[in-house]
Amino acid sequence: MSNIKTPKRMASFEKMSQSDLLSKLLNRFTDQNLIPTYAEYLALNDSMYQGDEPMDKVMTWVMTNPRQNRKYFETALYQGLDHLPHEIPELTAFFKLVESPPEWLDPQKMKTAIQFTHRLGANSTFVLRDVALMTGYQFPGFNQPLILTGALSKYAGKRLAETHKWWLDVNQENSFDRFNAGFTSTIFVRFIHSLVRYQLNKSKEWDTDTWGIPINQFDQALTNVAFSGVLLLGIRGLGIFPNKAEVDAIMHFWKYAGWLMGVSEQWLIDKEPEAWKLLQWMNYAHPQVDDSSRALAVSLSKEPFEREYKHFNRFLQKKAYQNHLDITQLFLGRKKMKNLGLKTRPVAWYPFYLMAKNTVIYNSAKHIDRLNQYLQKKGRAEQEYALELYKNAGKQLASMHQ
Repeated sequence: MSNIKTPKRMASFEKMSQSDLLSKLLNRFTDQNLIPTYAEYLALNDSMYQGDEPMDKVMTWVMTNPRQNRKYFETALYQGLDHLPHEIPELTAFFKLVESPPEWLDPQKMKTAIQFTHRLGANSTFVLRDVALMTGYQFPGFNQPLILTGALSKYAGKRLAETHKWWLDVNQENSFDRFNAGFTSTIFVRFIHSLVRYQLNKSKEWDTDTWGIPINQFDQALTNVAFSGVLLLGIRGLGIFPNKAEVDAIMHFWKYAGWLMGVSEQWLIDKEPEAWKLLQWMNYAHPQVDDSSRALAVSLSKEPFEREYKHFNRFLQKKAYQNHLDITQLFLGRKKMKNLGLKTRPVAWYPFYLMAKNTVIYNSAKHIDRLNQYLQKKGRAEQEYALELYKNAGKQLASMHQ
C-alpha cells in the first residue's frame, strides 16, 4: 500500500477498516457492508484522480480555439449536430454517446420520480438546501473549486438560483428528451465542470497532492447522492414516507441524471443503502470543517435576507432565516452547527411543526385522490416560487455592484 498514490485528504485503508458505531448499525440493518474492501479502497482512491473523460476530450479540443469552438459546442447542444458548418469528430463522438440512453433506463420510473418530487413541494427545497448543502459544506474537498474559481465570493442567492434552476429543469415532464431543458442544462453544467477542471489542473494554486483532481469522480458521485439518498433521508425526517416504488424511482432518476452528468457507471447506484455507504465513506475522504466551510455555511444561512417578499418583507426574511437554521439543527446537531459558525437555539421547533403537518397531509393523500392531486399541483408551484425569491435577490444584489 505504501506505493499507492493517495491524496492527503483521504484516510488510510487501516483507518477506514476500523468500524465505528454507525457503520456497525448500518451493516446490521442493510445489505451493504459499509467497511470497504481493499479493492473498494483502491477504486475510491483512483476515483479522485479521474475526471470526465468524454467531456474532457471535448474540452481539450475547445481550448485549441476557445471562442469559436465553444460556439460550435453550444450549437451542437442546443440545435443539434446537423446545424454545424461541418462535421467535428470530437462533438460527433460526444453527442452520439449522450444521445444514446443506457439500456437500463426505465421511462416509467423516471415519470414516477418526477411526480413524487413535485408532490414534495417546499419540503424538497428545505432538505436540499438546509441538509444536503449544509452537510456538504462541512467537507472542504467540495469547497476548493468554489474558492479557486472565485465562486465563494458570489452571494448565496445567486449560487442557489443557479443550482435550483437546473434542479427545476430536470424535474419536469420529459425533461431529458434531447432538446428539452433538463437534457441541455445538464450537459451545459457538465461542460462547465470540465472547463473548471481544465483551468484548475493548469493552475499552480490547485493542490493535486491533497485533493486529487478538481471535480473528480468521487466528489461528483457524492453530489449526485445528495439529490437522491440525502433527499430520501431528509423527507422522512420531515414526516413524509415514500413507498418502495417511489424510493426505487428516485434512485433510478438520479442514476440516469448522474450518467448524463458524466458520473462513471462504477459510481452510479441503484439502491438506497448504496447511497448510505458512499455517504459514510465521505467521512474518510474529506478533511473536516475549515474556514471555507464556515464562510459558505454562514453565507447560506443569511441568504433569506437577500430575498424580496412582496409583503411583510423584513418579518418573512427573519422567519425564513430561523426556519432554515432550525431544519439544519435537527439534522446536523448543535455541535456541527457551531463548528460551521451557525447560530443554534435550545429547541429548533420548526421541523417538528413540519413533521406534524406532513404526517397528517401526506398520509391522508394516500387515501384521498383530490388531496393527492392538490399536492401535485401546489408542490411544483412552491418549488418554482423558491426560484423567484432567489432571482429577486440576485437582481437586487447584482445591481449594487454594477
